[in-house]
Amino acid sequence: MRTKRYRDEGASSRRERGGAATVAYNRGDPMRIGVLLAGCGLYDGSDIHETVFLLEALEAAGERPTLVAPDRPLARTVDHLTGDAVDGESRRVWVESARLARAPVRPLAEVDPAELLALIIPGGYGPAVNFATGFATPGAERRLHPEVRAFLMHFVDTGKPMGLIGLGELPVALALGEPASAPATPADPAAIAVDPRRPILRTPGFTAFTRLGDVRRGVESLVREILERLDAPAATRGVQG
Repeated sequence: MRTKRYRDEGASSRRERGGAATVAYNRGDPMRIGVLLAGCGLYDGSDIHETVFLLEALEAAGERPTLVAPDRPLARTVDHLTGDAVDGESRRVWVESARLARAPVRPLAEVDPAELLALIIPGGYGPAVNFATGFATPGAERRLHPEVRAFLMHFVDTGKPMGLIGLGELPVALALGEPASAPATPADPAAIAVDPRRPILRTPGFTAFTRLGDVRRGVESLVREILERLDAPAATRGVQG
């Protein structure tokens, strides 16, 4: 039996007619910023709203990010209506990330982090449960999967900017051997927390805010801060502010 391939026929026809809203990212733009995805959905993947706000902000800034996800099984599949785990169902992080992205997603094992100048990780529970073991099991040792750890540590060791949205900070905290605590709600949703020793920037996303507009403002501010560091002279790209 042949498998039908689904695609956005409307987008294809708009491209042929030369319509303005043709594709999500303009071809030829530098793909200097990586976005690390963990699946699709709050409870078992990347948070959809945080990811969409991020991709929208990058697009508005003229960036065409490199979307990346590990090709490994989801740690769990969750019914988002009930919040219960679904037994006997197996999905893959890379495949589920493609469901969210509407753009090509590269498997993590095939991406050389040296290609990228910055990395942003949206939240959701996926970055915790799918990038490491132990987060979904109380009392279990938490350990990053080796390919994820190596990828993250490249940005830490080279001092490249990293942007973390909400729970997207958990795998980075684990890589650094630092505790992760619930962030305080900033008075200004656009306020960005900056690590005093590293170019690691954070916005709390849905861990602190409930309004979509507040989360969007934080993500947009995070993207602006990352781009300012990339566009600054090389000698001043480290910790700022």
